[in-house]
Amino acid sequence: MAEILIQRAHTLGMDKARAVAAQWQKEAEEDWGMDCTYVANETNDKGEVQDRLNFERAGASGHLCVTATQLSMKLELGFLMASFKDKIEEKISSNLDKLLA
Repeated sequence: MAEILIQRAHTLGMDKARAVAAQWQKEAEEDWGMDCTYVANETNDKGEVQDRLNFERAGASGHLCVTATQLSMKLELGFLMASFKDKIEEKISSNLDKLLA
């Protein structure tokens, strides 16, 4: 199993970061066939308010954590998708950078 970790700091604040996560969710569902579940207003280990977007499909699962200052994604790839790890990481990173711009 391969793992991808992506973190992006931002200055958007929570409302705009939630909008970025909502757009990422829409694209993940439509373009990649992900099943997504959004959980709002959790508290992370730093005591910050955080939302968590859980996503999965055959061969991949993970989550996107959203705070007022950071987006953090963890994606686990199954055996068959692991060989595409670099390409998948590049695509997701590019997509997040575009959404944050």
